[in-house]
Amino acid sequence: MTNGDKSEGDGLFSRVFSRATGAVVDIVDPDTIIDQVDVNGLMERVDVDAVLDRVDVNALLDRVDPQVILDNVDVNTLMDRVDVDALLDRVDVDALMSRVDIDALLDRVDVKELTDRAGIPDIVRESTGALAGSAMDVVRRQIVALDQIIGSTTYRLIKKDPTERPKAPPNLEAGSGVDEEGRGQMTGHYAGAVSRLVAFALDSLIVWSSFLLAMMGITFVFDVVFSVKIGTEWEHGVIGVALAALWAFTYHVVGLALAGRTIGMGIIGLMVLTRDGTTVTGRQALVRTLVFPFSFLIFGLGFLGIITSPERRAMHDGAAGTVVVYDWGDRPAEMPAPLTSWVNRHMEEPPSAE
Repeated sequence: MTNGDKSEGDGLFSRVFSRATGAVVDIVDPDTIIDQVDVNGLMERVDVDAVLDRVDVNALLDRVDPQVILDNVDVNTLMDRVDVDALLDRVDVDALMSRVDIDALLDRVDVKELTDRAGIPDIVRESTGALAGSAMDVVRRQIVALDQIIGSTTYRLIKKDPTERPKAPPNLEAGSGVDEEGRGQMTGHYAGAVSRLVAFALDSLIVWSSFLLAMMGITFVFDVVFSVKIGTEWEHGVIGVALAALWAFTYHVVGLALAGRTIGMGIIGLMVLTRDGTTVTGRQALVRTLVFPFSFLIFGLGFLGIITSPERRAMHDGAAGTVVVYDWGDRPAEMPAPLTSWVNRHMEEPPSAE
């Protein structure tokens, strides 16, 4: 048989086989064939290691889109299937902590920034200020109560009705009544003798101690730096008294003109105002300070007005046109609840007739 005859025979065979295969496929049901396949037996005959050795993992991963995989993951279902207790039981906490370098961890922590961001300095400052203010307010309440007891008792002794005594300057919004704890509200009320006496004692202590410290500093500088010793002759004593008086005068004038109170008044919670309740002027501060020493003349009779006059004004208050009221800054001036009840009860009683 020639090559041409052979090629023609092969072509004929191929066509016949193709038609036969197509006919078989048309006749055979693929589902029937698949049902006859023993999958387990087939898998047992597959060499998995050989298959995996022929897989190019890098090429496979290059064709994987992680985002598509993540989009198809149901996280809630996945977490529901996780046994957290079993997972935690398998964690060796001691071994985990032993691998943590605490010193290195703390070295990387900015403690100052951490405390600042947590607001700890503000909390400490506010709590300390509130604690100090509360302790000071306890003392102030007792002083205010003593003012009211002495003032109302003295007013009765001079046969005047305490209930008719004005409580505060006419144009000043003053506190009134009692709060929910039963404390009498005293902000803006005329201050009495005890509080003013304590404030004066504090101011005197501040003036003289600050003056002595300043003089000690000046003496030290002259002695060490300039090799000049300041003697103790009477001339130096007179100069020292004059300087002390000048410092006391400046202390009071500046404090009243700028703040309406001295440091001692601020500690006790007092404020100097005009008779109608407005801020004092520099001239009033100057006049009040100049006349203040004269209130001590004749056994301090210039101070009697604090307990006898309606507005509780001393002689220097009358000369300057000023009054002194309770002012505790951002907190209300108060009396303790028991003393509030006592004072109110006794002030409501009319004075006895002769």
